[in-house]
Amino acid sequence: MPVARGRVAGKIFHTLAKIFNSLHWAVGITTLPATATPREERTFVLMWLGIIAFVTLFCAGFLYLLTTL
Repeated sequence: MPVARGRVAGKIFHTLAKIFNSLHWAVGITTLPATATPREERTFVLMWLGIIAFVTLFCAGFLYLLTTL
């Protein structure tokens, strides 16, 4: 079972890497190379998920402070 779970996780990271790579390209930032390894893709996806989490928490905190004033 662990092998199948690893394949599914790898496919999810690969799909997310393609989506975030498109976003990277649209913004004009250097993207992942076509020959990126699965480890590089995973790092890239985790970086983007961290950015999304940070922005979400920042906006939520900012909105909370605006409503309490």
